[in-house]
Amino acid sequence: MLQVSLLASLIDLAIVVAFAVIAIEARAIDRRGFLASIAVGYPILLGGGWTWFVIVATFFVLGVAFTWYRYEYKKSLGSAQEKGGTRNWPNILANGGVASLLGLGELLGGGLLFAVLYVGAVSAAASDTVATELGLLNRSPPRLITNLMRVVSPGTSGGVSPMGFAGTFLASALIGAVAAMLGVASGLQPAYVVAVSVAGGLIGSIADSVAGATFQRKSFCVVCGKPSENLDHCGEPTRFSSGLKFVDNHVVNVIATVFGALGSAGLYLLLR
Repeated sequence: MLQVSLLASLIDLAIVVAFAVIAIEARAIDRRGFLASIAVGYPILLGGGWTWFVIVATFFVLGVAFTWYRYEYKKSLGSAQEKGGTRNWPNILANGGVASLLGLGELLGGGLLFAVLYVGAVSAAASDTVATELGLLNRSPPRLITNLMRVVSPGTSGGVSPMGFAGTFLASALIGAVAAMLGVASGLQPAYVVAVSVAGGLIGSIADSVAGATFQRKSFCVVCGKPSENLDHCGEPTRFSSGLKFVDNHVVNVIATVFGALGSAGLYLLLR
């Protein structure tokens, strides 16, 4: 358990606020996202220390960078993130909420298993984000994960592609490498840290795709006719078509991070 002094906790808060200020100035988050990023980042820094915070910061920078990469092309497909890729508070809480709770767990006691769960949760969030953004650049249309013979439109929930899987591996391996270099999950050899991160990223991404293909809310744009995970598209409300109305992309992101954390923990337990 970490012993936190008042001065140290105030310094941690200042660091998180400074990072959020930089993000809002770069238009990577909006004003409500500013508050959400503090709510997510502060428990992580307070509980896991600066090494844990660097890991989640790596995910954030990686996700924003890949969102902005060839943004205009993705926008032409009708599948780019809204508002130029600026993150809002639901997106931040959905991707970072589980990691934040694990930060609180580390503050209250934690241990090696909590560190592994944390790496898996962040890896899943990073993998899903990068896989989505790179998948849109795949030369051939994606295929539905529950029926690989079925070709679907880019941006369809549950669609997978070789570029998407490459993004999953790239992001999860990077998160694992950063965690290993910083000594997070120090009870494991560096190669094992990378392995549990890749396991979490892969399992989390698959869980996201399966949920997206089966029970996630499906909608389409009434203007351009393209599928959309958002409530609005082309300036108009999207029309519900199938799935569970309350299971939007944010709920699916939470599911992905939970499965990512559990996937990493499962491999860790097998390696013991």
